[in-house]
Amino acid sequence: MISVGIVGASGYTGEELIKSLSSHPDVQLTSLTSNTYEGKNVKDVLSNNTELDCIFKKPSVENLSGCDVVFFATPNGVAMKMTQALVDRNIRVIDISADYRFQDVSTWEHWYGQKHASPSLVSQSVYGLPELPGQKEKIAKAKIVGNPGCYPTAALLSLMPICEKLPSQQIIIDAKSGISGAGRNLDSEKLFPEGRDNFQAYAVRNHRHYPEILSILNSENSSLDVLFVPHLSSMIRGIYSSIYLKTNFTNLDEVKKIYIDYYKDSSFVDIINDDLFPKISDVANTNRCKISVKFLGDSNGEFNLIVFAVIDNLVKGASGQAIQNMNLMFGLDEKTGLI
Repeated sequence: MISVGIVGASGYTGEELIKSLSSHPDVQLTSLTSNTYEGKNVKDVLSNNTELDCIFKKPSVENLSGCDVVFFATPNGVAMKMTQALVDRNIRVIDISADYRFQDVSTWEHWYGQKHASPSLVSQSVYGLPELPGQKEKIAKAKIVGNPGCYPTAALLSLMPICEKLPSQQIIIDAKSGISGAGRNLDSEKLFPEGRDNFQAYAVRNHRHYPEILSILNSENSSLDVLFVPHLSSMIRGIYSSIYLKTNFTNLDEVKKIYIDYYKDSSFVDIINDDLFPKISDVANTNRCKISVKFLGDSNGEFNLIVFAVIDNLVKGASGQAIQNMNLMFGLDEKTGLI
């Protein structure tokens, strides 16, 4: 059995981890930590996990020392302060925050406004998007995995199959997230309260997922830029991305074949029929991503391809992808414990 600890177990992502890992056949939940609910019973705090009878502990290295792997479902800046001590104890780390997503420390420090507490570990981390070519093998050997952000997951799965073949351009990524993407402790002064029927753009031009998306795209095609516009919706969960781009393709079947071939060995990515549009309900509470490609034909050099993608922001965009990475790190089938 894999002994698992979760730091930040009482947040939305932590709760999703608990829900999935409680029924994972190869996992024992050893240490669940929470600053907010330290000393309280998990079943009294998380309504979806009333059968789990254990106490939230203080998030300390000592309380995690018996784990094989620790998930960080925490705000940015927490994991980087504890990871060295965990790695020194031969404990593997899956960080669902952004602390280990960037190989360029200066880029991280610029966008996250703080000094990185463990820059020497950054080069040891692996970006946890298993669908990238050769990435599963890297994840399997990693001591530290930087789990991708939810928006980048949907955007990169949409773009990577054709990234190398795209002409120089600024790609438009029009993305919408459920309210859970703002976190359990969202700032109601900046965002509308949970449950209110509403929809709004936010963080236009300065969202921290912009450099994450761009860094991965530029690793394959340095001539690309993106205009990333995120929106928050009062639906509870889900990401819907509509991506507009210019291509040199003239045949939709050619494009679809590229996508199908790229994801032929991917357990969780589906390319759907070209006369259908993906829906959030198609992927809710699953680790799946559904993609649809629409060809607009010759448009005099303007956008001629739209790629639609949907994921559950709390699952494939966070906890499910983290569990997928854990499975790879411990030699299990990547689908174990996931749907």
